[in-house]
Amino acid sequence: MGDLKADLYMKAYNLMGYDAFTPGELDFSFGLAPIVKMSKQANFPFLAANLVDTKSGKPVFKAYTIKEVQGVKIGLLGLISNRYPLGGPPAEKEKFHLADPIETAKKLVPGLRKRCQVIAVLGHMEADEQEMLAKAVPEIFFILSGHVPNYQLNPVRANNSQIFNAGSRGEHLGQVDFWVEGKNLYARYQLVALTAKYTDHSRAQELINQYKANLQDLLQASPQAGLRGGPGPVRPEPVAPSSALYVGAGACLPCHPLQHQSWLETAHARAYQTLAKQNKSSDPACLSCHTTGFGEVRKDPAVSLENVQCEACHGVGDGHPDPWKNLPQVNETQCLKCHNSANSPNFSFAAYLQKVRHSK
Repeated sequence: MGDLKADLYMKAYNLMGYDAFTPGELDFSFGLAPIVKMSKQANFPFLAANLVDTKSGKPVFKAYTIKEVQGVKIGLLGLISNRYPLGGPPAEKEKFHLADPIETAKKLVPGLRKRCQVIAVLGHMEADEQEMLAKAVPEIFFILSGHVPNYQLNPVRANNSQIFNAGSRGEHLGQVDFWVEGKNLYARYQLVALTAKYTDHSRAQELINQYKANLQDLLQASPQAGLRGGPGPVRPEPVAPSSALYVGAGACLPCHPLQHQSWLETAHARAYQTLAKQNKSSDPACLSCHTTGFGEVRKDPAVSLENVQCEACHGVGDGHPDPWKNLPQVNETQCLKCHNSANSPNFSFAAYLQKVRHSK
């Protein structure tokens, strides 16, 4: 499944005319080999100056690339936080490592500055690291954030640098315009919301449709591929069951009819339908929050786990109401698994709890 999505990403990036790409910690979760495979599909360079072959001391990918736009030479430098562990097999982790990104920038930027009018870092790192980088290497003009999940309408200014955050959900496009007056170079940044007024590219839609068809074929090969054993593909469920299995909201109804009725009136009870309306019911990243126990085993394979059901908040119901199976109290930590800063930036535990609260 990961190969299917990686293939979709590379084809889409090629279609969009990417100039460069810097991978992040999620890309490395399965090791370096898949990233190298992705880079060979790309019509643009992968930049990661501080991803180093331990033995040779050389970067695995290009450290930087230089693009000329209307006479302005822009140096793009790729950096990755070394706070993130590299995934993959242990033997691979010994062969490669992430060097300190700030020290790497200090070595490379002075030479790059002699060849370019503008230095921009593709930085996959935390917000505080970006600011430390800007203060440590004043020659950097811009840092294009590839990790901070929340978008920001205005750039963050640190030392001589501007840090741009377009968010991690692909809902906004960060645009930087340059112009020259005399010997001075100026820049203006704006965040463009990709609303419905921007129609889908026909070739991009073909790629997405093909991805969904391939994903459907892959998931149907599993005997328990669908939420109902039919419509709505999801990740294949593990063969070995866990100690407790999901039972579905129907098992809770006989003893909790009032609570069930209250739940039916909440947005939780329609969570899966919102994906279907947006044509996102094939996306595992969305299904994990818009269904219950996504990827886990059900006690009865025929039970539907669409929507945010009882067990999503109260825990797996198998064994309840036996005395040994007391369901945990709902707390904010449970909500934050889905209502995080990227998916639900305006989340307030006290306010949202009132929307789903019911009598015991």
